[in-house]
Amino acid sequence: MGDSVRRGSAGLVGVAAILTLGHQVVLGQQQPAPAANANANVYVNPLASTGRFANSAALGHSLNNAPSGGSMLGYGSLAPNSAAPGMGYGSLAASYANPSLGYGSLTNNSNNNNNGGGYGGGGFGLYGTQWMMNPYQGYLSGAADITRANAEYQMTIQQAKLVRQDAIRSSIQTRRAMIEELEWEREHMPDPEKIRQQALERELNRARHSPPLTDIWTATALNSLLRHLIAQQGRGTTGPRIPLNDDTLSHINLTVGDSRGNVGLLKDSGNLQWPLPLQNEVFKGPRESINSLMQTAFKTASSGTAPDNSTISDLRANYEKLREALDANVERLTPDEYTEANRYLRYVKNAITSLKDPNVIQFFNNNWKANARNVAELVQFMREKGLWFAPSTPKDEAAYVALYNALASFDSGMQRFASTGANETDK
Repeated sequence: MGDSVRRGSAGLVGVAAILTLGHQVVLGQQQPAPAANANANVYVNPLASTGRFANSAALGHSLNNAPSGGSMLGYGSLAPNSAAPGMGYGSLAASYANPSLGYGSLTNNSNNNNNGGGYGGGGFGLYGTQWMMNPYQGYLSGAADITRANAEYQMTIQQAKLVRQDAIRSSIQTRRAMIEELEWEREHMPDPEKIRQQALERELNRARHSPPLTDIWTATALNSLLRHLIAQQGRGTTGPRIPLNDDTLSHINLTVGDSRGNVGLLKDSGNLQWPLPLQNEVFKGPRESINSLMQTAFKTASSGTAPDNSTISDLRANYEKLREALDANVERLTPDEYTEANRYLRYVKNAITSLKDPNVIQFFNNNWKANARNVAELVQFMREKGLWFAPSTPKDEAAYVALYNALASFDSGMQRFASTGANETDK
């Protein structure tokens, strides 16, 4: 009876041992179910729960089934390993570089030897460990990158606007500088009217201070003084009494405006006084033709009718023949003779030019005859008729010198009257 009981008890113990061993084997093969508060980060071990591992162990105690030698793979220690106190800290997550490794330890013991056995140091947490980013950290990092990029974009736009404003400002400054440069150039550029006034002033100064005889005979000096005296007389300035005789005025040739015509050669009824060099036989043909045509033109103009075009054309044709003959026989003449002949031909040309002027008849009906008793009346007459002094002919040169002296004296006296404020009338 007792043996039977003992055999039955032994059988029950054996069955219990077998069941216990089978239960342990099954537990060793099954994967533990995810904890309710398992980490949602897919980049870490999904079986690792917040604050603990799959094989739960209390802080400060090693796993119940952990061997003392630290050779069991897959488990670490939350507390210092008493079997291998020399190891350091391990990893909380499985290493993707070596996924067969398990978990390391959270704490370290007092021994600094890192070569001892243990779950945290023997390969579970020391080698191939990498940390992965969770979604929250990735979102915040991406938002920060977007914010930084947007800030840089806005900064670049504003800087571009500032650069554009600088370019516009620089363009305006350049335009202003160009306008100022143009104004400066206009201010310092020679003024045509100013140049003309300066030229007239120089001519007046030349005429006042003993001009050459050629300036007097060509009436350049006389017209410079006349222009100034007309301007002064128009302002009401008076001058001294400088008398003029009729013989002097009869030898003065007048012209209209800037015309080069001169009727001085026609005063003697169209009879020309040819100089000795042009009285040579080689010049006889065109010379006599010009004499005849000039007398015809004088008679026509004296009768109050302008010469016809055929007469003027014949005069110009004979003048050209005489000019060509003079140039062809220049070796027969001395320099002085050639100069005298050339000068007289210029007078002939001016006389032909005056005949083409419709106003030529005014010189022969005494409408433009200088009837004046003194210089003041002569200046007034010239101003009212719009006349100027024409160049002199050879027989008029002495009268031109006398008229110049009278005009110069009147100009000098008018300057004294203007400076002293006298208002005496020249009578």
